[in-house]
Amino acid sequence: MDRLQAWRWPGNVRELENLIRRIVALYSQETITADLVDAELADPLGSEFEPDRAPVAEPLVDSVSRHIARYLEAGREGMPLHDLHARIIAEVERPLIQMTLTETRGNQIKAAAMLGLNRNTLRKKIRDLEIPVVRGVV
Repeated sequence: MDRLQAWRWPGNVRELENLIRRIVALYSQETITADLVDAELADPLGSEFEPDRAPVAEPLVDSVSRHIARYLEAGREGMPLHDLHARIIAEVERPLIQMTLTETRGNQIKAAAMLGLNRNTLRKKIRDLEIPVVRGVV
């Protein structure tokens, strides 16, 4: 809470909401810790908002690799692993699309442009992944 209160929040409530969504989407921990908040608030260029700041979050490839390793371990323990590729792609694609829609306030044309997708492709993915779309939400 101290870290959240110390941040200047240039994007106001919308920035806080996006931070929480990002943490929930990117990390598997059940508790949001100060380290996770510090990692997500870190400036991509490495500047800090406090002198004792935690380093920037790990590269996506490392996080995804660990996640896939957990699936493979579960497979060795007897969990069926059918459609692993589709499952992993959906797990990455869903938060990517959700966060992009949040960023564009539900504007699918802008979101499609940000993602480099045709807007009809984006609409199909939204439908297939059952992503709720709310327009104009802050």
